[in-house]
Amino acid sequence: MWNVSELVGRVRQAVENGVGSAWVRGEVRNLRIPSSGHAYFTLGDGAAQIRAVCFRSTLRLQSVALADGMEVLAWGRVGVYEPRGDLQLVVDLLEPLTGQGALLREFEARKRRLAAEGWFSADRKRPIPSLPRAVGVVTSPTGAALRDVVQVLGRRAPGIRVVVSPASVQGDGAARELREALEAAAALPGVDVVLLVRGGGSLEDLWPFNDEDLVRAVARSPVPVITGVGHETDVTLVDFAADLRAPTPSAAAELAAGEWSRWVETLRRHEARLNQAVAARLRELRARLGAADPTRRPPRFLVDRLRLRVDGLADRAGAAVDRRVGEARQGLSGLELRLRAGDPRARLGRWRERVSQLSMRLHRGMAEGVDRRRRTVTALANRAEALGPYRVLARGYALVRDEAGRVVRDAGGCRLGQPLAVTLARGGLDVEVTGVTGPADDGARLSLGQGRGPDSGRARSRA
Repeated sequence: MWNVSELVGRVRQAVENGVGSAWVRGEVRNLRIPSSGHAYFTLGDGAAQIRAVCFRSTLRLQSVALADGMEVLAWGRVGVYEPRGDLQLVVDLLEPLTGQGALLREFEARKRRLAAEGWFSADRKRPIPSLPRAVGVVTSPTGAALRDVVQVLGRRAPGIRVVVSPASVQGDGAARELREALEAAAALPGVDVVLLVRGGGSLEDLWPFNDEDLVRAVARSPVPVITGVGHETDVTLVDFAADLRAPTPSAAAELAAGEWSRWVETLRRHEARLNQAVAARLRELRARLGAADPTRRPPRFLVDRLRLRVDGLADRAGAAVDRRVGEARQGLSGLELRLRAGDPRARLGRWRERVSQLSMRLHRGMAEGVDRRRRTVTALANRAEALGPYRVLARGYALVRDEAGRVVRDAGGCRLGQPLAVTLARGGLDVEVTGVTGPADDGARLSLGQGRGPDSGRARSRA
């Protein structure tokens, strides 16, 4: 059984003894040179890759400047870096190979493709305005390229307006930001030309400027575009699509200034001539003044008198302004008082108070009216109850109805044997008429008792 360190150590010995030193051809990728000065990178060929290191003492002796995408031939010792168990090449010699590496091959492929589409055609190029009103600058807001452009335009064309459309100029997403910033700058009113600039860098740093969509956006821009990307030897695909290419950002700014610089120089020459003419005229006037009559009062007395007059007029003007301001303030105070008196909020508060009082009076009146009507209804109910027939029946009277339900008020209207219904205070009776009696003044009275027939004299109670 092996532990990890023993196994990795045995593999390292096998690799070192079996391979030793070798020439390795590959593309430099993921190059990193920290403060120690050692170069750490990966050599790859599309099918495989191996980690590599070139120590500082060796790197200083190489004639090639390492960069990502470069294809090189490396001589070194093949081994295993035991702490990570990685296969590693310790490089002793580096030689560049014929060709520009994967990035340059991609650059050439894109260039051929875009040229075939017609984006680099000279017929698409537009002239640069000779006196632009405003210049749009698409670059990083914190880069040195922007400072160079602003400095050159300030010196060569001080009257021109500079509009910055910020964007990242390297890294992931930079191409999209540059395209959006270019479109935004070209759409601004008054912008007659756009500068697409950044400082120098490696091929990888400048790679966003080789983006195909950005190249098409430069060619389709509604205003002319001047590119100034990198140093004089740096070339990107946007340079071929631009209306004019400058070797540096500063040179791009000088080209954008156009005829402004010539007019500025002309104005400066006229300014110098004017200053010379004024100085000569002043010398002439001083000479004439020196040759004048010494008894005449010098001009400074006239100047002093005019200065005093100006001071007096200024004091009067100040007093008049203060007076008018005071009057205006008084008028404003009166208007403010009137405005406060007619403030809808104050009137609204008074109306709310009035409504509250009326509401309280209304509720109080309604309550009193309800109480009065309740007492009246109670009194009427008591009277109705006192006058009701049941109160009379409770005193011993009875209510008599015939078979049709009519109240019998006159005994003379009844016949013998007629069935009647008698209602008492509690319950009722079904009876028959057995006799009709009574004096003439009181009317006939019924006698209820035994009558003729088999059922005469029976009283059927309904209680």
